[in-house]
Parts: sequence; C-alpha cells; structure tokens
Amino acid sequence: MSNSQKAEYITKYQRPWWKNALHWWPLLVFIVIGLFAILLYNRGGKYRVMSGTAERVVETIASLEPARITSIHVKVGDTVKAGDVIAQLDTTFIDAETAVLRQQIHQSQLEAQLEKLTLERQFAAALQEAERLLRENELQYKVDQVEHHALLQEIARLEPLFKQQLIETELIFSKKSREEILAARLKLMPENIDAFKREVARASSLKHSATVRLEKMNVSSTLEEGGQEALKLMQIRGEAYTLRAQREGQVAEIEGSPGDIVDSGIPIVSILVDAPIRIVGFLPESNLSEISVGTLANIYPSVSGNRAGVIPAHVTQISPAVYSLPERVSPIRGQLVRGRRVTFALEREATLVPGETVSIEIKSSLFGPAPDSIPN
Repeated sequence: MSNSQKAEYITKYQRPWWKNALHWWPLLVFIVIGLFAILLYNRGGKYRVMSGTAERVVETIASLEPARITSIHVKVGDTVKAGDVIAQLDTTFIDAETAVLRQQIHQSQLEAQLEKLTLERQFAAALQEAERLLRENELQYKVDQVEHHALLQEIARLEPLFKQQLIETELIFSKKSREEILAARLKLMPENIDAFKREVARASSLKHSATVRLEKMNVSSTLEEGGQEALKLMQIRGEAYTLRAQREGQVAEIEGSPGDIVDSGIPIVSILVDAPIRIVGFLPESNLSEISVGTLANIYPSVSGNRAGVIPAHVTQISPAVYSLPERVSPIRGQLVRGRRVTFALEREATLVPGETVSIEIKSSLFGPAPDSIPN
C-alpha cells in the first residue's frame, strides 16, 4: 500500500460513537442534575423544612376613645392578673357629661311631676265644678218645691177673699204667676238634675282614668327610661376609662406615660398572656397536599436552640385560604411565594423568645400515609 493510500485510509477513519460521547460528559452531568432537581422539586423528600416564628398571645391595653392618661399602675416585668388595673384615663369630660345628663333627668322628672299635678288639678277642678252645679240645682229644686207648696196654700187662702173683693186683683195674679213659673221649673228640674249627675259621673271617671295613666307614666315614663338607659351607658363609658387586664400575664412593654393624650386603639401597655407559645409557619402552595392537622413536626429554634433543643410539635390548624408569604419566611428571596398559614402546638414546655425565627421540619405524606400523625 502506497503512502497516499495509507493517508487516505487514516483520514476516512471514524471513531465509534460511544468513544466520542466521553467528550460530552459535562453536558450529561448537567442534564442528570437538572432532571434530579426537577424530580426533587416535584416529588419532595421524606421531610419538608419551612420557616416560622414563635408567637405568644399578646394582650394590648388601649383606650376606646381619645383620652389623656392620668396614671399607669404597672411597670415592665410585672405580673398581672385578670381584672388588675393597668392604667387610668382622665374622666373629666365623661364626669361632666354624666353630671349634665343627671341634671337633665332630674329636670325632666320635675317637669313630669309638674305636668302631672297640673293635669290632676284640671280634672279635679272639673269634677268639683260639676259637683257644685249638681248641689246648687238640687238645693234650688228643694227651695222651689217649698216655695211652690207655700204659694199653693197662699192662693187657696186668697181666692175666697178675692171673690168677696176684699183684696186687690194684682195680689192674687202675682201669686198665681209665680206659682206657674215654679210649677214649670219643678217640671224641668229633675231632668236637669239627672244631667248634672251624669256630668259628675263623667268627670269622676275622667279623673280616675287620668290618675291611673299618670301613675303609670310616673312609674314607667318613656323619657325617664331613656334617661336611665343613657345614664347606664355613660357609667359603662366611665368604667372603660379604667383600663384593666383581661387575662393573666406579664407586662412586656409600656408605650404611654401619664399626661399623654392617646387616640382610640393606640396601645398603651402590652401584656404577654400566660399561654403556651405556638409556632406559626407558612407552607408553600406546591406542598399544600403534604400536611394535615395532626402531622408531627420538629421545631429548631434560632435563638433558644441551645437551651430548648429540638422541640416536638404537631399541626393544630391550617388556614383555609392561600396567602402571599411574608418576605422573612419566603424560601426564595425577592420572589413572591404563596402558601398557607400553619399553626403548630408544642408537645412539651419550652422557653422560646416570642417572635424568634424557627425552622420547622415536617413529615411528608407524599410517599405514603404518615404513621406519626396525631389523631384529630
């Protein structure tokens, strides 16, 4: 074989493909790592770790309306019980409003009593007038009867004398005229007396009804009831100016001082309530199906780790909705991550610093049912 033929044979020679693939091993490794990362991201592992915070129930002592602080009865670190006075607000304005309201109620009571007396006097005067007219008519009826009887006797005595022309005509005629008038009056008088009796009965009934109504108004006056209700509300407002602790705990922070004017809802004193610390974490949206109430977890404190160690816990609550995770617990800085709020209860007592960040290690149910779950 000539030299030219050997050179052509060497130039046309091609190495097997499996030998050339060795030059591409970095790309193959990158592809394998990428596939493995995708698998881990989608499938997860036996454990999931997320960030959370140690929370303790904090009671905020604040005013319900703008007021001035007159005194604070606690200091930081004090232990308080439910009902203890924490702070006192200035009640000058509420006391003045209460005094004005009391004066208005008293004035309304006096006016109601005056109105009652006026009405009672009016009905009593009407009854007295009707009784007076009845008495006068009854008396006049009796007087007219006596006079009529006397005139009849006088006329009977004078008629023989008149026939004998012993007396003047005017005398006998005046007597008879008077007798006819009295007879006509006596005929109408009984009907008039009955009318006056009915008027007396009506006036008496009206007086009795008015008295009953006035007594009821005196006992349950709408105005007085409204004033008393308003006074009770003012008393409740006044009691709210004395700020008291609702639960036992320890004073953590005092943000106000005597003389300060605070708006409604602005914290004056914060109290750490004597209640177990709970752990609150945020589970990313992609892992929502991997945790349930009762799932066990391990808590790794960031500040109290040396003292508290690893703390066992279990899930007690999962938020029903999905929220955007706060930046401090987001696994990817600078990127919006959505998840659910998960609350854990510690299975043993541990002293944690309220607000410290903790790592939460939870078991995943992706590879089968979690045998360590606590029954609901």
